[in-house]
Amino acid sequence: MKNIYNKVKHIAVCVFLVVAASSCDNDIPDIGGAQQNYNTAYGLLLANSNLTTFVKAIELAGLESTLNTADDYTYFVPSDATFSTYLVDNGYVNDLGYPDINLVPVDDLKQLVLSHVVKGVKKRVGQLEGVEADYLTTGDYATMANAVNPDLYLLSINVTNGVLKVNGSDKEAPGLDYYATNGFVNVLSNVIELTPPAPAITSLSQVLASAGDVITITGQNFVKVKSVKFGSTEATFTAVSKTEIKATVPADFDSYALIVVETEFGVSAPSSIGLKYLLYEDSLKGWGWGWGGDITWESTENVSRGTYAIKKVAEAWSGLFMHSDLALNTADYQFVKMSIFPTESTKIMVTINSDTGDSSKGTTVTLIPGQWNNISIPISDLHPDLIPGGNFDSVFIQEFSGGTITPSSVIYIDDLGFL
Repeated sequence: MKNIYNKVKHIAVCVFLVVAASSCDNDIPDIGGAQQNYNTAYGLLLANSNLTTFVKAIELAGLESTLNTADDYTYFVPSDATFSTYLVDNGYVNDLGYPDINLVPVDDLKQLVLSHVVKGVKKRVGQLEGVEADYLTTGDYATMANAVNPDLYLLSINVTNGVLKVNGSDKEAPGLDYYATNGFVNVLSNVIELTPPAPAITSLSQVLASAGDVITITGQNFVKVKSVKFGSTEATFTAVSKTEIKATVPADFDSYALIVVETEFGVSAPSSIGLKYLLYEDSLKGWGWGWGGDITWESTENVSRGTYAIKKVAEAWSGLFMHSDLALNTADYQFVKMSIFPTESTKIMVTINSDTGDSSKGTTVTLIPGQWNNISIPISDLHPDLIPGGNFDSVFIQEFSGGTITPSSVIYIDDLGFL
């Protein structure tokens, strides 16, 4: 790479000695030094024969007058070879098969150029004796593109042991920065793109939901959100920030849906809400019975969600059996889920095998008293290999504390189903 510092210094020396300009060789070897140049940052771009594609992008975008000012600038500029690779990778290739900057839409070029410029600061990487400057440190910087479009990401800078990397590049910037009267030009081995990536959902405020509920969707890259869908149904939503969306569960929501967020920049991976099959919501979809204490199938005393919950007086070793009207298969589900509220510290045994009370075919769960426990039991913990064909149609729950509870102990069960 030709060193513009050395070119300008050598020319200055030539002029000082009143030597013919033709004797100043542009291909001289590096001569080093820390003398401040007498060119502007924009002038360095024009003078450097290895940054011609970026200069052409400035011209095509109509940004010459915007950038050719006396203000301070820090440039991060892809070399010509780097820019050519970017153009090819993005399909900007002419009929002869060569990369062509002229094929990039003007608006895209404007954003691309401005994403490489920080205005109002003079920051460099290499520390040279005799040069007074602010030095780049690891962190995020606002570019001129961010001033035009605040939805864009900030410029992410990493400087470690004098090595510069920008926006996740695994390649260090080649060579030292070029310094000018009003800034610095850092040459990069990657093209900066500040366009947000596709959105991503990380969590939902509710595991279960009912139509009309307003849930909070937490994630990343919620920029220019176009839609929030529960399955194929679009929901009413408000994009609170780049990491939070409030969405109203659609009226046709049953008990389960895959939620996706779509922005102008992509679609999120789906995130599930609810259960594929609710055996008990506000009523039992089938029939059931219990022993060792009274059972109320539609109690309003203590409800996790909706109107009703199952109330079971939980004497020691008592239990209840729930039979589904729908035939189920373990291959279709990964978890048994339920909300359960015990008034005393206890343990339960859960099985989906028809052999009631056979703990070798189930698993135990310890419950925290005085609160709703949201339980998620992997189907694999319920020994599906012991179920012929994996077919089942019942859930069995037994008090399993070993006789330590009092006769007044009660458990409430709500939203029992399969995911």
